[in-house]
Amino acid sequence: MVLGQLFRIVKARIKLVGTIFLITVLTTVVVSLIITKKYTAATTVVVDMRGTDPVLGGAVGTPYTIQSYLSTQNDIIRSQRVVGKVIDTLGLLDHPGLVGVQTPADTTPTPEMMRAMISDALLKKLTVSSSREGSTITVSYEGTDPVLVERIVNAFADSYVAASVDLKTEPAKNFRVWFEEQSKTARQQLEQAQSKLSAAQQASGIVATDERYDVENNRLNELSQQLVVVQTALGESRSRRDTLGRSNRDSMPDVVANPLIQTLKADLGRAEARLEQLSQRLGHNHPEYMSAQAEVEGLRGRLNTETARVAGSITSLNTVNVQREAELRAAVEAQKARVMKLRASRDQLSVLEREVQSAQRALDVVTQRYNETSLESQNRASNVSILTRATVPTEPSRPQPVLNTVIGAILGLIIAILAALTMEVVQRPLRDPEDLLQASGVPVLAVLPSASSTRPQRLIGSTGPTMRPPTLRLGN
Repeated sequence: MVLGQLFRIVKARIKLVGTIFLITVLTTVVVSLIITKKYTAATTVVVDMRGTDPVLGGAVGTPYTIQSYLSTQNDIIRSQRVVGKVIDTLGLLDHPGLVGVQTPADTTPTPEMMRAMISDALLKKLTVSSSREGSTITVSYEGTDPVLVERIVNAFADSYVAASVDLKTEPAKNFRVWFEEQSKTARQQLEQAQSKLSAAQQASGIVATDERYDVENNRLNELSQQLVVVQTALGESRSRRDTLGRSNRDSMPDVVANPLIQTLKADLGRAEARLEQLSQRLGHNHPEYMSAQAEVEGLRGRLNTETARVAGSITSLNTVNVQREAELRAAVEAQKARVMKLRASRDQLSVLEREVQSAQRALDVVTQRYNETSLESQNRASNVSILTRATVPTEPSRPQPVLNTVIGAILGLIIAILAALTMEVVQRPLRDPEDLLQASGVPVLAVLPSASSTRPQRLIGSTGPTMRPPTLRLGN
């Protein structure tokens, strides 16, 4: 169907088209005027995507993109947590009719059922949309009462801000409780480790793990040095004793080096020489001879006694050295055992001290995290701010009479044209040669012009002769 045919159809059925068009437009206008007016209020919130630790002040990486983060925030706004805050803030449980919820007359719903019905009614009329390239979220609500929709939208914004703060602080509060329990456990472990260390120090008598060990170790070194000296002296005394048993005592170095024995030997030599001289001059019974003989015997006795004393001192010195060497050896062994025991005690104390230090470090870490989470749980700052608060709408958002009239006019024109075409198909008239050809299948040989037409027209085809309509004259 060409455009010319469409125009001819509309022109031929102009009454039908006009009637349908007018009915549609009038219906749209009437409906727009009598329909209940709807008001829409909107508020805009901005979300700060910068992740910052509120306690330490450092940057915190976020695994979300802007769109995914805003999508999450949209779900939070429409969550029962936020809706419940709105219901409690506005007291809608006491006035459910404000949002179009009617209580059944035959049953009394429970508060939970009423809260659920009010939540569904609010969410049906709530619209949450986020910007595509920014970080803002627009919350709008539609209702019949302009004041109520303004209060509901602002209540949603305030509840969302409060919920965002709670969602941020609740994990910190939970961690705070957990770290508090861990700090108690760490403090108990530290006290137990300190008690074990104190008990071990009292049992071993060690206060400083290095001080007493150094003293006992130095004492062991001194005893070891004394033992070496005594062992050296014992070797010498044993050698002198062995020499005493193998050779004449008079030739012993100790006897030869003794000044008293040497003096006695000199005196004995002089006395013997004098006795020899007296024996040549005097008889054996002469008093002077007897006196000299007695002097020689006395000197010889003193010499033997002193020699025996020196020999006995060598034996006694060897005995003393043997006894002293045994005592020092026993003292060294006992000191070694004491040092080894002290070393074991010191190692045990070192282990206990490391346990105390480890428990102290664990307590410090837990205490630090407890303090940080305590500060985080008390932080009421939010990364969500209300950019534009909703105001009471002065004009209804629906219906819009002008727009509805335009849409009704367009729709009425379309319906009218469709009706005209439908009628054309049902009752198709013959308006031109093409219609006659399609209806009868007989070729058109000539077309007679209209009586009112003055333009010449061809009778047959496009090359036949032309003729003008006859001119009728009245009278002569």
